[in-house]
Amino acid sequence: MLILHLLILFVFLFLFFISRKEADDTEKHSALLKPFYRLALFFTSLRRHGAADAVPSRLALLNPGESVRDNTRRYYAEKLMLSAVIIFLGNLFGLFFAIKSLGNSGFLESPEIKRPSYGEAERSTVLKAYMDGKPVEGDLNVTVTEQQYTPEEIRAIFSEIETALDQVILGENASLDHVDTDLNLVTSLPAYPVSIEWENDDYTVMDKEGHIEKDFINTEGQLLQLFATLTYFDAHDEYELFARVYPRKRSRAEAVFDTLTGEIERTDAESATEAVMKLPSTLFGKALSYREKHSNTGLTLLLMSVIAGCLIYFGQDRELLKQVAAREREMLLNYPEIVSKMTLLIGAGMTLRGAFEKIARDYEARKSTKKYYAYEEMCIAVHKMKSGLSEMQAYQDFGTRCEISRYNKLGNLLSQNLKKGSSDLLRLLEEEVRDAFEERKSLARRLGEEAGTKLLLPMGLMLLIVMVIVIVPAFLSFSL
Repeated sequence: MLILHLLILFVFLFLFFISRKEADDTEKHSALLKPFYRLALFFTSLRRHGAADAVPSRLALLNPGESVRDNTRRYYAEKLMLSAVIIFLGNLFGLFFAIKSLGNSGFLESPEIKRPSYGEAERSTVLKAYMDGKPVEGDLNVTVTEQQYTPEEIRAIFSEIETALDQVILGENASLDHVDTDLNLVTSLPAYPVSIEWENDDYTVMDKEGHIEKDFINTEGQLLQLFATLTYFDAHDEYELFARVYPRKRSRAEAVFDTLTGEIERTDAESATEAVMKLPSTLFGKALSYREKHSNTGLTLLLMSVIAGCLIYFGQDRELLKQVAAREREMLLNYPEIVSKMTLLIGAGMTLRGAFEKIARDYEARKSTKKYYAYEEMCIAVHKMKSGLSEMQAYQDFGTRCEISRYNKLGNLLSQNLKKGSSDLLRLLEEEVRDAFEERKSLARRLGEEAGTKLLLPMGLMLLIVMVIVIVPAFLSFSL
């Protein structure tokens, strides 16, 4: 595992080195992110965009008048940079945990574990046992409790509790020799600050709370062994009632594991006052050895970072698609305003080109940080006409670049007016204004319906909360 993390780190360092000469065309990245951005630019320069790639066309719609090639390069570099940063950090944290795990994963020099000192928390470790060099099936979860003082002071308390439990747990039964109602398996006694945890050897007869199972039908009765574990801070004692039990047939591997676990627990209890707990060195006459189990935290972090990086990389395309849809909605909302202004100016005696240029100039004069795509496309058309492009071609290109049927229709209408010399332009524009406003009303209604649909979930949650506020006090009042 450590080799994998080091290999990935080496690959990143190698890529940082070979991409160091890539020209960073933006200053918005910090010094820590620049190597990742240059790396992303290096891979982006190797990418070849096929005809099916819709990203360049979408970026052209969202950034009218700008270089499609440069915007596409920056777009892929940005999202690749985010993915690379996440994978690099995930691998870095994974390397840390792998090194930490490596430091504690060798064979123990001697079969013993240093016990925590007085007042310290218990220490847990996972060991892998080896018998004659062969691994024992299963992981040993070894918990070493803190070094304790001698238990004479609390042994008397445990004895008193055990004596009291003989009568307390009876419940409605006359004695433990004949139990036909539930036992009262208390978890504590009022006079003693000791917690009690109950277990038994057959849960098909009785559960942990002392309730007799309904499916138990042995009329001759069945002896049950109960275990009451008494706990006061780190001091434990066990109160037992022996019973006839029928353990299930276990495999040899399970028997070895259970026996070894029991030996470790017994050793821990016997050496509670010693500084170290010695692990069993032999089992069934065979030698035992131990080593700590490797941690998979590093690999988990690495896999999570790779998945997160991929999700971010491909999620950027969905975000881009949402931006294109928002652009289309915005242009449809601006269309009636543009056509209305053009109709008003032409009706006031302006030429078609004069009206078109005035709308674009007014937009540029009042333009702030927010840009409107329809007006940006008009400004591009005006600049092209000033650069020598024919007026008719500029109008057609305007409609084509917008990639919306309404604007395409407007571009064709304006170019046909120049080509055929139509005298009905003002009438056609007035009809277009009426149709555009009707379509805008329809779009506004549709957007309102979508907003209402999105509000259904929070409104439903609010209704549920109100119902809980109203109903819960009513039920509580009935119970009182």
